[in-house]
Amino acid sequence: MKKFLVAAMALVLSVALCSGAFAASFELKVSTTQTETSMIYAGLKAAADEILLKTGGDVKVSIYPSSQLGGEEDMIDQAIAGIGIAVLTDAGRLSNYVRDIGIFNMAYFVDNYDDGLKVMATDTFKKWTNELVDQGIRILCFTYYDGARSFMQNKEINTPAELKGVVTRTPGAAPYNASIKAMGATPYNIAWSEVYNAIQTKMIDACEVQYTSAVSSHLYEVCKFVSKTEHINLFNTVICGEAWFRKLPDNYKKIVLDAFYNNGVANARSIEAAQADMEKTLVDNGMTITKVDKELFKNAAKAAYEELGWTALRGAIYKEAGI
Repeated sequence: MKKFLVAAMALVLSVALCSGAFAASFELKVSTTQTETSMIYAGLKAAADEILLKTGGDVKVSIYPSSQLGGEEDMIDQAIAGIGIAVLTDAGRLSNYVRDIGIFNMAYFVDNYDDGLKVMATDTFKKWTNELVDQGIRILCFTYYDGARSFMQNKEINTPAELKGVVTRTPGAAPYNASIKAMGATPYNIAWSEVYNAIQTKMIDACEVQYTSAVSSHLYEVCKFVSKTEHINLFNTVICGEAWFRKLPDNYKKIVLDAFYNNGVANARSIEAAQADMEKTLVDNGMTITKVDKELFKNAAKAAYEELGWTALRGAIYKEAGI
C-alpha cells in the first residue's frame, strides 16, 4: 500500500510539472557533447528526473546534448560566472584550473572503474575538488564513465614501435597529448565531429576512442583495426558554478549531489556491462580486434608521467588509494 501511494504521488507530481502547475525556483542546464541516443545521456536524464521529483519540482535540470549550448570551455566559463550552466567534461579540461587532477586522463592511471572510485575517496582527490571550488567550480559528481579508450586505424598495430609516425587524433588536453606521444604515435588535435572525415580522407591515420563513441559514430566504416590497448579509462564529471550551487538550500544540495553521483555509478555499470556487445558490433561490421601486450604500452606510457612531473604523484595516490 505504501509503495502504491508513493508511486501515485510521483505520478501526480509529474503530471503537475508537465502541465506547468509549478515553476521551478532553481534551473540548471547541463551541456554535453554526448548525443541524445548515447548511454551517458540516459544516465544524465535519470539524475535530472530524480532531482525534479525529490525537490517537488523546485530544481529543474535540463540536458542539452550534442553541444547545443556551445563548446565545453565556453560553458565552463559561463558556469564560473554564476549562470545556471553545468557541463559534462573530463579531468583534462579541469586541469586548466587545478593542474594535478589531469592525471586522471593519463594512460594507464587506473585499470578499471573501481580503481577510479578508490582514487575519488582519497584526501588528495578531495583537495583537488576544494581547489576547484576556490576557482568557482563545483564538482557535482565524477562518476559518469564512458569505457576504456583504444587505438583504431587501418593497419594492425601490436606494439608502441608500430605506432611511430601514426598521426592520431586526441582531444587536445596535455595529459592526452603526452600519453599518446609516449606510446609512440603523433598526437593531432581536432574535434571528435571531424574524425570520421579526417580518417576517410587520410588527413589523420588513427584515433584513440572508447567503444561507445566508435559504435555511435560508425567508425567501423573508415577503420578496420582496433588495437585493444584500453589505455585511458574515461571518467566524466558533471560540474557547475559554485556561485549557482551556493544558492541552493542545504537539503537541495544533498539531493542534487546524491542524484548525480548515484546515477553516474549506475550508468557506469551499464556501460561496463555493454562492452562485449559493443565489441561484437564492431567485429560484425568488419573490424578486427587485436589483443596487444598491454605491458609494452604501460612501460612506454611512463615517459608521459616523467614529462608532466607526475611520476611521484602517481605513486603517492596509488598508496593512498590502496591500488
